[in-house]
Amino acid sequence: MKYIYWIALIFLLSSCSLLTPLPHIASTDVNSWRLNGRIIISSSQESWTIKVHWLQQDDVYKLHLNTPTGQGAILLEGSNKIATMRTANNETFTSTDPDSLILEVLKINIPISHLRFWIRGIPANKPAPHWYVLNEANQHLDRLRQDGWEITFKRYTRVKGIELPDKIFLENDQFKVKIAISHWDINSDLYL
Repeated sequence: MKYIYWIALIFLLSSCSLLTPLPHIASTDVNSWRLNGRIIISSSQESWTIKVHWLQQDDVYKLHLNTPTGQGAILLEGSNKIATMRTANNETFTSTDPDSLILEVLKINIPISHLRFWIRGIPANKPAPHWYVLNEANQHLDRLRQDGWEITFKRYTRVKGIELPDKIFLENDQFKVKIAISHWDINSDLYL
C-alpha cells in the first residue's frame, strides 16, 4: 500500500509540469499603436456591435467606442493608475481600473486591461497563462487560456515587419467576443 501512495504521488507531481517560457514575440516590443476595428460582444441574451478606435502610447490609452448608428458613443481613457469613461450623455465615471469601470457602467465583464496585451498577440503580465499554443514557424500565439478566457488568434497581418493579430476571438462562460482589426499603425508618433 505504501508503494502505491508513492507511485501515485510521483505520477501526480510529474503531471503538474510548468509551461515552458514563451520565446520572444516581436509584438512585445510594440508599445504604441493606433488601430481601427470592430468588436462584437455576445452573451446568451444579447449582442452588441461596436466600432473601436484605439490609441495607445506606453501605459496611456484612449478608446473611442461607437455603435454603428453613432448612438451610445463612449470614450474610455486612462493609464495604469486611473481610468475615465465619458458617455454620449456627457456622464463621466472614474475608477482605478478600466475592467471594473466597464462592469459598473456598462454591465459587461470584459478584460480591457488584458486586451492591451491580447490585441498584440501576447499574454497579459498577470495572472500567468493556463496554457498556450505557439505557432513555432511564425513565432506567434495561435491560442491562449488566461484569467478565465480562451483567446484564439484567427489571423495575423504584417505591420512594419511585425506579425500582429487582425482577427481575435475571446470566450469565457458569459461572453463571446470577436475582434476584427481593419487598420494598424504602430510605434509612430501618436498624440493622445
